[in-house]
Amino acid sequence: MAQIRQLITESDVKRHIRGLPDLSTVPVLLGKILKTARDENATTGELHKLITFDQALAQRILRVANSAAFARSGQIKDIEQAIMFLGFDRIRSIAIGMTVMNVMPTKGSFTVENLWIHGYEVGFLASALTDLVPLTIPGECFLAGLLHDIGRVVFCSMDQTKFMSIAPGADVLEWEQTLFGCTHADAGAWLTEELGMPRDISLITKYHHHPELATEQRETTAVVALADALSGRFVARKEGDGIWSDRIDAILEAYSITDDDLQQVGEKLVQARPDIEQVFAKA
Repeated sequence: MAQIRQLITESDVKRHIRGLPDLSTVPVLLGKILKTARDENATTGELHKLITFDQALAQRILRVANSAAFARSGQIKDIEQAIMFLGFDRIRSIAIGMTVMNVMPTKGSFTVENLWIHGYEVGFLASALTDLVPLTIPGECFLAGLLHDIGRVVFCSMDQTKFMSIAPGADVLEWEQTLFGCTHADAGAWLTEELGMPRDISLITKYHHHPELATEQRETTAVVALADALSGRFVARKEGDGIWSDRIDAILEAYSITDDDLQQVGEKLVQARPDIEQVFAKA
């Protein structure tokens, strides 16, 4: 890549995020979902009402529930059944994630659509990895994985030419810093904060490329970092930017995760891949 003089600054990125047109409307539904998610006394009935309020969201959740990955193809007929089958935590994570996607739609861009698919794949892997890492919750790891690269969607919406000029590789963060004045991890953290997402999600988004720097949510950040790197092993997708490095090996050692463990988790993703892509198919 030829050297490109930085024309965009950190302040420009923050200003772009604050100016996103959908930020004024999406948080209404998102705020209600987040409130329900935080309420220990919330019922499935309350979540059901919020989801059915948005038919596009409801249809996507039904697609997930009916995916072969959950061995229920065509058997889940309504949201109430989906909540009972997938569980409250997973459903609310999908609902939050899919609502955030409305802020940064694909706009017909194959690349951005694949960025969202990549995020879902990482979320899927992160959820599966919770069986191997203590103090992690499947729903939280799914949501953090789904949103981990949302900063890259911000960059693409801001200047697609600059964004597309960044080739995947170990120096991707350096190039982002040069072209956008910050990394996609920074931009993603700012966007989730602007949306009123839980602080935990912002922190995990910020440190998913440097989990060793996380002082909070260390286990979930490690899971997302591992899932990001692992996705490249089992699903070759140019939009993926997870790099296998010494810090990933350190995670495996810290939690005694073996190659056989990773193979089993990765095979689940390979089997689920067609269903994941179907989640993002046009209605």
